[in-house]
Amino acid sequence: MRFVSKETFSHKYLTTTKIVGNMKDKLVRSAFLDSLKLDPINLVVATQVHSTNVRIVDASNKGAVVDDCDGMITTNKELMLGIYTADCVPLLVSAENEELKAAVHVGWRGLYDGIIENTFELLKDGFCVNLGKVKVFIGPHIRSCCYEVNREVKDKFGTKLNDKLDLSEIICSKLSKFGITDIFDVKLCTFHMEDLFFSYRRTKCVERIMSVIM
Repeated sequence: MRFVSKETFSHKYLTTTKIVGNMKDKLVRSAFLDSLKLDPINLVVATQVHSTNVRIVDASNKGAVVDDCDGMITTNKELMLGIYTADCVPLLVSAENEELKAAVHVGWRGLYDGIIENTFELLKDGFCVNLGKVKVFIGPHIRSCCYEVNREVKDKFGTKLNDKLDLSEIICSKLSKFGITDIFDVKLCTFHMEDLFFSYRRTKCVERIMSVIM
């Protein structure tokens, strides 16, 4: 099972579910991509270290795992950018006319430290992207209904003590400061939708789903 793009999104994209298996397993991942007639060699993924690092990737990165980053940007139309998650937020970005795409892994640490700001400042200043025409996809992640965090984390975001952390709300607030309003949020919770998604918070699992923009 997978979720595919709305017609208004410039690029094709998808998010896997646990039904198709652990996407960090190379054989499982390749078999899944092959089943969709997508060449695994065109997939680029990030190591994802809960950083704010965003890398520009090109044809030389085909089939690679890009070290020490949580975000990737490319203008290469052949490349697919993939993000692994099991509660964190997969954020996919589509610029106007399919000239540029990005994929970002957003956990609370990266969100607090500035992964959103780093990504969109690079798009604006490094690629002269009109952010008002950017489209953003927010994939399945642990939602505020289930995301209990300690007081230290709540205080970082200025959240009331009795509230749970709402990653989507924080992301959308940051995006609005860049003038980005075209956002599609699937509003699915990885924690309580046990039949569909892996959740590290729920089971301490090593398995991951994958979100891809192509």
